[in-house]
Amino acid sequence: MLTSSNHSFASEHDNKDVNPAQNQEDSANSSVSATLPEIAVKVTKTKDSGINSNQAITTITTEDLQRTQASNIFEAVRSAPGVSISGGPRPSGMSFSIRGFADNEDVMVKVDGVPKGFEKYRMGGTFIEPELLKSIEVQRGPQISSGSGSLGGTIIATTKNAADLLRPGQRYGAKIKFGYGNNNDEYSRSYMAYGRPHDAVDILYNYSNRQSNNILLANGTKLESSAIQSVSELLKIGIFPIDSLEITTSLVSFKDTGLQPYDATGGQPGTFGNVLRDIDDFTWSHSVHFSPETRWIDLKAAFGMGHTKLHDLIAQDMNSSINPPQPGCNGIIRISNPSDRRFCRGDLNDYYVYKTKSIDISNTAQIKSNGWLKIALLTGYQFNESKREIERFFENRQSSTQTNQYPNGFNASAPPGTKSFHAVYVQPRLEFGQLSIIPGYRRDDYEIEADGGTLRTLAAFNQANKIKLTEETWSLGLSYDLFDKNSRQKLTLYSNYGQGFRPPLIDEYFTRGIFSRCSPALMPNGPSSRICGDLYKPQRSESTEAGLTYQNPGILGSALDVLGKINFFHIHTSNLLLSLQQEADGSISQNGWERRNGVEFESFLQYKSIFLRATHSRTRGTLFDGSEYVPLYTVPGNATNINLGAQLSPTVEVNLTYRKISERNVVTGGGSGLPLVFGIQDGYEVWNAGMRWQPTQQLGLRLIGENLKNKEYFLDGTMGGQGMYAAGRNIKFMVELTY
Repeated sequence: MLTSSNHSFASEHDNKDVNPAQNQEDSANSSVSATLPEIAVKVTKTKDSGINSNQAITTITTEDLQRTQASNIFEAVRSAPGVSISGGPRPSGMSFSIRGFADNEDVMVKVDGVPKGFEKYRMGGTFIEPELLKSIEVQRGPQISSGSGSLGGTIIATTKNAADLLRPGQRYGAKIKFGYGNNNDEYSRSYMAYGRPHDAVDILYNYSNRQSNNILLANGTKLESSAIQSVSELLKIGIFPIDSLEITTSLVSFKDTGLQPYDATGGQPGTFGNVLRDIDDFTWSHSVHFSPETRWIDLKAAFGMGHTKLHDLIAQDMNSSINPPQPGCNGIIRISNPSDRRFCRGDLNDYYVYKTKSIDISNTAQIKSNGWLKIALLTGYQFNESKREIERFFENRQSSTQTNQYPNGFNASAPPGTKSFHAVYVQPRLEFGQLSIIPGYRRDDYEIEADGGTLRTLAAFNQANKIKLTEETWSLGLSYDLFDKNSRQKLTLYSNYGQGFRPPLIDEYFTRGIFSRCSPALMPNGPSSRICGDLYKPQRSESTEAGLTYQNPGILGSALDVLGKINFFHIHTSNLLLSLQQEADGSISQNGWERRNGVEFESFLQYKSIFLRATHSRTRGTLFDGSEYVPLYTVPGNATNINLGAQLSPTVEVNLTYRKISERNVVTGGGSGLPLVFGIQDGYEVWNAGMRWQPTQQLGLRLIGENLKNKEYFLDGTMGGQGMYAAGRNIKFMVELTY
């Protein structure tokens, strides 16, 4: 595919291709220059559409985030075409689904350039407060700079900085926000301080706290263990020693605690019952942008590391099949014989520590940048290492259950290990007048290594504990502007082809037990270790899309700006990991595949102070799991989103949102060697509305209504199943004090 670039109406007015987020930052930077001029703000301004003209990329802008005041990052991107949310409704149980790729490992998430991920059974892995974000870019399909593990796409979140918030002539500022949601009695508050004490220094600190009770469903009942107790912090420092050099460091932390289902994305409470869960998530990123006055260098580098630490406490009264009540015990004390220290196991504790390191360096050289022929070359290098440490201990570590089932804390169903890769890519861009040709090549070298108790099992069966693989992927983008490039009116035809792949997870390579594809139940004559290891091949995909974009700022000299885009795509995915099996002749096959076709439409219209944003997406497909052909049950229902808004005065803005989701196929039974049974999940319609009133420059008030008709409907479940009920009506009120 192509590299990311955004086109706004503002840029089309200037006949330039620019990045809107960079425009905002450049504008803010200039506002704190030595002269610090005052700038008059008009009531009517051209809004950023967030729609890329020749790629399947949509950006959720700062203005969009402010308008919706989403409670989590998942809600913030739900209106983007091709995007839906699996699991939920609590944030720890949500995961992104793009074009029906609904597993965490199929959608890459980056925060300030640093990849984030968390590999745990049926749990979401994106922990960040929307209050900290400036923009969210949604890339649909694999992009050459995103890398493996992004068959569905990539979510790129960028945090705020002081330049985004300071008013003209202002060096320092602060913002305090208080919010309340009546559905679950949610209280939220955030405190932000920011400044540009010097033209070369940008500093921002934000603290956010969110507390709530259980979610109220539309039927009047409470969703058990859905309360929220989270704290987020952001510290971001930017230094600009010279005009051509930007150095930025950001520290983002998220902490959450409370009673939650073990299976956060599934049913309530589910087979594994509830847990008392603590989450500690941290990301450190350091980015450098060097763009001297030479066309050969536009260097960007991001270095980062982070961790996600999780502790699940599973008491015996939490209805869990993992740790059911033990008769004759009072905690770890055996009632009939208190001196017997090996019988009563007590509470169960799971400890996860997921550590990541990453390097991402790229450079764009403008080999020829004027005239009819333009040539640019993007080159890049990436490194990522993800290490997972897991331990499972009963409260009584001397109990026979502990020593027999989980020796030294090792859980064979959730093995520890490390996955790392090095990658290089190159992508030239050739422009012949109105025609653009963008080929690309990428090479990934992976190494996946087992750890902990898995090493002993593999050694006993003389099986490799380290797996290495190399994958090469190619891309090609074509676009043609039917009108002259200097014309404000644009009509662009484009087509993109991209390859992607996803290596198996540590769980898939090295799991032993009922979740392994090589367990006796699924593969009676499989490996003696019951660990699949290098029997797996990476899952691969080929994506082809074609579309048309029309942009016209000021139709026939009027105040009406229009942008519309339609995108058709076809994706073929082969070597499905779920299709690994043993044939009748004893051979191992992995010949499952998926085919999906879809259409995505997005448009943006603005007439003076009134705007309309509309999106529609549809995906259909077929899956062959190695044994039978079934509907592609992971795809969401057809989705239509319409957002109508108007700035009624310099101080009042209103908006209305309509979402319609059609019925979809869901799995209602079968699996584990049995034929799947399908049913239908009903569609639904939801109405939201919002209003902002800014009576003074220092005081802002927002009123937001979600699910105004109190519609009862199901969310999309994981693995193609029917999900839980969504939250009922919620009225949110926010007060912002700015200094």
